[in-house]
Amino acid sequence: MALPLASDLADILNVNEFATAVTYRRKGALGDTTINGIFDNETIPVDMGGAVPVNQEQPRLTCRTSDVPYITETDEMIISSVRYIIRMWTHDGTGVTTIMLEKQ
Repeated sequence: MALPLASDLADILNVNEFATAVTYRRKGALGDTTINGIFDNETIPVDMGGAVPVNQEQPRLTCRTSDVPYITETDEMIISSVRYIIRMWTHDGTGVTTIMLEKQ
């Protein structure tokens, strides 16, 4: 029996539930697209080799893989009027992609 992942994703990535509408801007004048995704900006500890602890934000977006089929580094995401550059991404094989972002 197949898991109902597609319908679960539709519910999870609904802007009335957990998701945020995001502007996905492709480089090379390929145009802007609005996609839904879950934005997370976790603060993580970074070991800089000193005695003082340092924390760094790690912005990322989780979305449908089908919404970003031709993703490339330096494409942009506009989230809540803040511009982020795409630095890396992981397709998990189930139709979900996690995108690591860099705030501009």
